[in-house]
Amino acid sequence: MHRHGLRLRHAKIVGSLDLSGLDIRFPLLFEDCEFDSAFNIEGAQLFDIGVTGCARLPGLLANGVRIRRDLDLSRTHITGALRTTASTSKRSAVWLCESEIGGRLLCVDTVINGGAERSIQADSMRTGGNVRLLHEFTARGEVRLIGARIGGSLDLTGAQFESPLTGLALDLGEAVIEGSVFLIDDQFGRRPLIRGRVDMGRARIGGQFLVRNAILEATGGVPVGSAYSRARGEGTAVSAPRLAVGAELTLEGACQVTGGVDLSMSELSSVTIGPECSLRAPGGTALDLTTAELLSNLTLGRGATVQGTTRLTNARIHGRLTLSGASLSSPAGGILIAAQGVLLEGGIALDDLHATGGRLRFSAATLGSVDAAGAQLVNPGGLTLSLQQATVKGSVELSGGFRSEGLVDLSRSTIEGRLECNGGTFTCLGPGERNEYGHALEAISATIRGGMYIASASISAGVDFTNATTTFLVDDPGNWPPRFIISGFTYDRFDRPRGNRASPAWDHAARCAWLSRHAAYDAGPYEQAARVFRQHGYTAGATAILIEQRRHARRAINGKWTLPRRAIDTAFDITVSYGYRPIRVLWLLAALVILVTGSLLLPAPQTAMRATASDTVYTPRGVLRAPGTVGTMTGGSGTATTSHVADACGNGQVLCFNPLLYAIDTVIPLVSLDQRSTWHPDALAPDGALMQWWLNAATILGWLLSSIFVLSLANLARTV
Repeated sequence: MHRHGLRLRHAKIVGSLDLSGLDIRFPLLFEDCEFDSAFNIEGAQLFDIGVTGCARLPGLLANGVRIRRDLDLSRTHITGALRTTASTSKRSAVWLCESEIGGRLLCVDTVINGGAERSIQADSMRTGGNVRLLHEFTARGEVRLIGARIGGSLDLTGAQFESPLTGLALDLGEAVIEGSVFLIDDQFGRRPLIRGRVDMGRARIGGQFLVRNAILEATGGVPVGSAYSRARGEGTAVSAPRLAVGAELTLEGACQVTGGVDLSMSELSSVTIGPECSLRAPGGTALDLTTAELLSNLTLGRGATVQGTTRLTNARIHGRLTLSGASLSSPAGGILIAAQGVLLEGGIALDDLHATGGRLRFSAATLGSVDAAGAQLVNPGGLTLSLQQATVKGSVELSGGFRSEGLVDLSRSTIEGRLECNGGTFTCLGPGERNEYGHALEAISATIRGGMYIASASISAGVDFTNATTTFLVDDPGNWPPRFIISGFTYDRFDRPRGNRASPAWDHAARCAWLSRHAAYDAGPYEQAARVFRQHGYTAGATAILIEQRRHARRAINGKWTLPRRAIDTAFDITVSYGYRPIRVLWLLAALVILVTGSLLLPAPQTAMRATASDTVYTPRGVLRAPGTVGTMTGGSGTATTSHVADACGNGQVLCFNPLLYAIDTVIPLVSLDQRSTWHPDALAPDGALMQWWLNAATILGWLLSSIFVLSLANLARTV
């Protein structure tokens, strides 16, 4: 035999060509031939075989064949629906089950029509080299390579697959490909097309998985009676759970995927979806990486479009999630990105992202950082971004043109860096199903260790920072939204925005106005602000804030006895500012002493004053009645005998009357100058009764003011 073996060209082979079981140790080539029956090489041991350029081949039976070198079916048109024992239910045009090919399987420009069932069935096939289904390769029917072991690469450049009957176009389940998989356009611009599902469950690819300018379209659901799970097949373009790819998985060029891509539980190096690519699964799952592990990055390029939900639940991504400039819409269940419990060591880049109609959910996730500068998140009445219970190792950037129309939820999250909201816009049209209060930003019980920057944030709806904790607060008190809740909100200090030395950060009047706009009265925010002011040396400001807190409390009084309670509270405010300014009482006491002194300097009140010693009655001018004198004291129309002596105090018989000391003795309790015990107004004297009432009232008022002063000192000692 010639070293090139046996070649047949332009031959017409009538009848069955059956080489099954033969051992042929030279190459066989059938070029531009025509067969009228299926070619049978089952169980044969061949050196090299080619069936190329044949216009008609009614099928190839090659189960169990052993080929030392290549199997070449290039440019051949294969039609048929052959049945073998390798399948109990399906027919195929080409059978290669349990075959071994030491070299390559070549199907360049090959057309295979499997009669709407299977084009190729090659379960557990082994090849030492590449499998190349290239250029004008067309398969009308399922291509099944379950459990295949390919020693080289799988090259599907320009190939087209269509499976209208079963819905499954290419099945690589549990296949092992030592090299790479290429699903790319050829040099003539022919785009690869797969109309039907691609199954790659538990497949292993040693190199890269490159998809470029391809069109992948999921067809109808799983046919009745199919062995495939409807949950895996319904609306899925690529079903590849537990896929392992040694290098990167890349979609580039103008790839169009209609239907979901299921990569759940997969082990991948990286996943990149190029700028012009689109994943379309409206109302379903567009990309599923649930519990997958990526050694590097997950990237959606600028301009990439995803319609449907991207699932990253419990995934482990050791690089970075980049969605910069991408477009997300039409999710399932209102969730654009479902990433509960995801581990993202490199953080998230959401800058310039456009997300509409759902939320980005990273609850209970561990993230490196979150950069959403310039992102546009629109989900009216619902959540736009959820970091609930998440742990962020870096900062959260919601600034630089960031816009959220809905609720940003940071509740119970821990942010090791800063929360940057300057330049961001937060709006909400009103309450919704998951936002019953219509808030734009919530950080309930959140911990932000690097500080909060909200000085220039535009927040038109409410915010809720209940029980949140941060190190410092950079804000503008006048720029807070109309409704906010900061009960239990704690911080260590205020700070000015960078470059703004005129900021009212430590202006207690601005802080009081800010606190007075709190959604409902709560003493906690006032006391927190006062504590911070006091700790940083602004004692007067702290006092002013605490006084304003009591005034706000007075306005909040309601229920029974509202007016009397408010009146008493107002008096306490006017007198000593709720005990925080006790010096005011001293001025009031001094004024009262002056008033009493002035009243005692008048002639009529002095005439009514009396003192008694040894039955002798004295007035501030002298003896009114000596012992044994008969008469009446002045009262009404009566007259009295007055004996003036040189000493009006009876030469020391009584304490001399002193209006100032008498006023002090009357007004200030616990001070005894014996004036009040010696002298008293005579009720029968002109103006005597009035003086009694006046002095008693002054005593009561003095006791009241003095008690307020003492209580104020005690309150001040307690609050310092």
